[in-house]
Amino acid sequence: MIKRLVSLGSVIVDLVLEVPALPDRGGDVLASQRGMAAGGAFNVLSAAARLGLPGLYAGPHGMGPFGDLVRAALARDGVQLVMPPNPHLDTGWTLALVEPDGERTFVTVTGADAVVFPEALRPIEYRDGDAVYVSGYDLAYPDAGAAIAEHAAALAPNLVVVMDPGPLVVDIESSRLAAVLGRVDVLSLNRRELEALGGLRQVTGRVRPVTTVILREGPDGATIHRAGSIPEQVPSVRVQAVDTSGAGDVHVGAMLAGLARGMSWPDAVLFANRAAAYAVSRPGPAAGPTDAELEKFRAGRWE
Repeated sequence: MIKRLVSLGSVIVDLVLEVPALPDRGGDVLASQRGMAAGGAFNVLSAAARLGLPGLYAGPHGMGPFGDLVRAALARDGVQLVMPPNPHLDTGWTLALVEPDGERTFVTVTGADAVVFPEALRPIEYRDGDAVYVSGYDLAYPDAGAAIAEHAAALAPNLVVVMDPGPLVVDIESSRLAAVLGRVDVLSLNRRELEALGGLRQVTGRVRPVTTVILREGPDGATIHRAGSIPEQVPSVRVQAVDTSGAGDVHVGAMLAGLARGMSWPDAVLFANRAAAYAVSRPGPAAGPTDAELEKFRAGRWE
C-alpha cells in the first residue's frame, strides 16, 4: 500500500494571467493578473497532502524570490525537502495564460528546476510504500532529463513509479523516455499526450504488462487500461471550468491518496475525478481540495 509520495518532478512558480483570447502572432492582448503561486509538481504533492498522503520533494530549488516562494508553499502543506537550494540559480517560472473557458497555455522559463546531476539524487532515502512521481517536463530538460531517467529506471521493485508525460512529451529524448516507460507502474496522461505517443496500442506496447494506464479525459472522466482487462470508464463531475491549470496534477495526487486509503482502482480514479473537477471550478493552480472541501463539493454546496 502507498504510504508516502516522493516527487522527482520539479516545483516551479506559476504567474497566472487571464486573457480574453490568445493574441495573434505579432499582436497584443490586455490581460488581468490573477496571481502568483507554486506550481508544477507542487500541485501533485499538495493535492495528495491535503487528502492525507504525506510528501517528500526530491527535486531541485533555487536561491531567490521564486525559490523562497516554493519552499514556503511546500512547508505549508507539510512537504519536506531532500536537496539543498542551488546557490547559483533561482527557481524557474511559468507564464500561464488562461482563456475564458478555462483552457490554459504555458510559457516556461527554467531555472534551478532544470538542473539535476546524478549525485544530487543519491541522498534520497526511499521507504517501502513510497510512490515516486516523475514528470515529462523534467525528462525533457537537457541538464536534468538524463539523470532523472537513469535514476527512475533503476528504482527498486518495491517502489511504485508514477509518470505523467506532460505536454513536452515529444521533446523527451527517445532513450530517456523508453527507460522510464519500461519501469513505470502507473502512467497517467491526457488524450493529447496519448496521441503524441502514437495512441493507446503504441503506449501499452512500451510499458510493462503490469502497468496501469490512466487516460484522463476532462469532463468525460477517465479510463483505466490494464493488460488482460476490459478498459473501465470512470465518470467525472460536470462543472463550469474556470481554470484548468494543474487539473491533471491534482488528479494524479488525489488518485494516489485514494490508493493510499486502500481504495480499488475504480474508486481511486473516481475520487481523483471529483478532486480534479473541484480544482477546475476554482481559479489558480494547486487547487486540490481537502476532505471537507470535497465533501461540500459533492453535496453541491460551493462555499
